[in-house]
Amino acid sequence: MKFERFKVTNYRNIRDSGWINLCDVTAFVGQNEAGKSNLFDALYRLNPFVESASYDIDEDWPVDDWENKADAGEAIVCEAEFSLDVSDIQSLYDFAALELNDDESEDNSEEAVENDEVKEQQVNLPEKLTLCAGRKYGYKPYYCLNQSDDGDLDSEKVGEWAKSNLPKFVYIHDYEMSGSQIELNTLKTKLDNAGGNWDALDADDQTILVILELAKIDLDEFLEKGQTSEGRTVRSFDKRQASSFLTSQFKKLWSQKEVRFDIEIDGPTLNIFVEDENVGMPVRLNRRSTGFRWYVSFAWKFTHATNGQFKDCILLLEEPGIHLHYHGQRDLLEVFDSLAESNTVLYTTHLASMVDLSSPERVRIVESRNNHLAITEGVVSTQNAPMAVIETSLGLTSDLSGMIGNRKVLIVEGGTDALILNKLSGLLKSSNLEGLSDNIYLWPAKTASKTPMYAAFAIGQKWDAAVLLDADPAGNEAKRKIDDLLLKKISEEDSTKFRVLMIKEAAGLNKTDSAIEDLFPDDFYIDCVNSAYGLSISSNDLPVDGSDMISTQIESVLRSKYHHSSLDKKRVLTEMLKIFDTWKTSKDLPTGAEKNAEKLIKKINALFKEEEIKK
Repeated sequence: MKFERFKVTNYRNIRDSGWINLCDVTAFVGQNEAGKSNLFDALYRLNPFVESASYDIDEDWPVDDWENKADAGEAIVCEAEFSLDVSDIQSLYDFAALELNDDESEDNSEEAVENDEVKEQQVNLPEKLTLCAGRKYGYKPYYCLNQSDDGDLDSEKVGEWAKSNLPKFVYIHDYEMSGSQIELNTLKTKLDNAGGNWDALDADDQTILVILELAKIDLDEFLEKGQTSEGRTVRSFDKRQASSFLTSQFKKLWSQKEVRFDIEIDGPTLNIFVEDENVGMPVRLNRRSTGFRWYVSFAWKFTHATNGQFKDCILLLEEPGIHLHYHGQRDLLEVFDSLAESNTVLYTTHLASMVDLSSPERVRIVESRNNHLAITEGVVSTQNAPMAVIETSLGLTSDLSGMIGNRKVLIVEGGTDALILNKLSGLLKSSNLEGLSDNIYLWPAKTASKTPMYAAFAIGQKWDAAVLLDADPAGNEAKRKIDDLLLKKISEEDSTKFRVLMIKEAAGLNKTDSAIEDLFPDDFYIDCVNSAYGLSISSNDLPVDGSDMISTQIESVLRSKYHHSSLDKKRVLTEMLKIFDTWKTSKDLPTGAEKNAEKLIKKINALFKEEEIKK
């Protein structure tokens, strides 16, 4: 079952959010107090993990519509739609199909069975079904199918099936744990008094329960074992098992350093110790940094989401990663991708580093319009605050954004591409040949996978722009994403302002795969690699199978023959620039490079000249 979209109305500062389409991971980007928390709070209560959670009309009705509160009992707060897969549809029909009418065959059981079999064969399961869920003030959630031809199903049983199968919402807005010692008997008392309600426990208590559950330790049994010497011996193995398991899980999610966890139990008192691999001295968790404790709590709750009670739930994460260093936030985005294999993830953020540049389709801008929440799908907003997040993630300032927008913008895959193109352009101009137009601004993305985000921004700003992509798997995927997610959704007029250029066709290269380095002869690039690495690779060492792109071939040789993990293009570029500085005109370029460079640059210039002619 896939969570497709939702809408919130009549809730705090949300009059009508409009339908919000979702991805497996969706980022809600906006300033503080725009209403991101209200949006998640309303959605959570549609089908909450803790069933007692509901709406309170006296606190949640919009204050600027207070005069209509008395008549608002039937007002819908949240609606959502879920697409059912084949197994869901089969399960639904097995449970909720209307019983057959046997009146005509009640005196002939054999004929009744025959009729049943025929009727069963006549029921054709639909290929697609969408389940709708909603909730009003003062009511429990309701469910229905939005297809009109659901006459084969009992509506009451559809509701029963939906209630049992709809994924629960888990709203996590307090991740940090103090790391202080926990009295297990006190924790048990709290849990008993709360009737098992997790929302009544603080973050430390919840995290310890997660630890025990992941390690398959029952709290009651664990405390009971502590009453005898034999039980305490057995319990020591339990805590070692828990320590080992938690260490291995954390290692999968934290790349910054190697650490080991050690859970210590003395009577009913539980302490968590952390030992850095390179230090060798354990310290209590509460002495570690706020960011580290945050990540510890999140990592274990993440494992709980994939293996424990939260499995298959929809996770609503409020401002995750706010205490983390940049690299920790990058790790966290990778965790979200892993988490999305078993859970739908929605998160709020106002941090530029928590916007995944590889996935512009995930971004939803949260604005405040006339003190009410408004949602924009995409990476463009009319408001400065949310746009500051997007611009910062793209390495822009407001001033620079304005300056670029007044020029022709060519997005390239990275700084290396921009440097080489500018160098080639200068050499061509020195030979009185056509170089890059002075009106064209080269805007480097951070990799091919990031170019769709830059393209989305340029398209949203209605810039006269284009993107130059390598003809390799990464470049082809970026082109597909730009075409499918961006260009197909905008008007024909706007689409003419953004073009996609593949380097192979533009430069007329006779290779299956091509990148900026393939403008030069292979032997030239091999020499630069040899100078950079102190090696003696020859063209005979290049693989004959697979990609014919020179950088890919070189990387294969570095891995197989010299045990390097990858090709460092910046290291090679340094050697290339040393040679570039000795050239005065394009006639100094290696054989064939001048022709390739001139053809590519003419094609780039022609793209923008065509746009000028259309105007």
